[in-house]
Amino acid sequence: MTDENNQQTFWFLTVLVLILFGGAILFFSKDLPKDQHANLNGSKNNSRVYTVFYTSGVFSPTNLQINVGDNVRFFNDSILPMRAVSDPHPTHDDLLGFDSISDIPSQGTFSYTFTKRGIFDYHNERNIGQKGTIIVK
Repeated sequence: MTDENNQQTFWFLTVLVLILFGGAILFFSKDLPKDQHANLNGSKNNSRVYTVFYTSGVFSPTNLQINVGDNVRFFNDSILPMRAVSDPHPTHDDLLGFDSISDIPSQGTFSYTFTKRGIFDYHNERNIGQKGTIIVK
């Protein structure tokens, strides 16, 4: 192969990598959740989405501080199902409506939007010793 062919191959591969990189940026930017699109476009909606991970029987973060109107998504990163419910057990009436209703399977989610201020404890109904707290300002 001549030096000219090597140089042409180099530039072809360089341009190809740049095109693929640009395509990846366009592809993945389309998958932003609607609330992130709104915030990128200068929307006055200041609500945020937070994720609480459930892994090996532990909610992480265990304590989360948010604002009224924010949404918390509970992601089951465990191999066993779990059910997120409001304290106290067994009435679950500290925050009515905060109940995943059924088990959240492995890799499943449950989302809840907090509409009032307060300190809200929750637990895994399948093991009530597994707890967390949401502090809503």
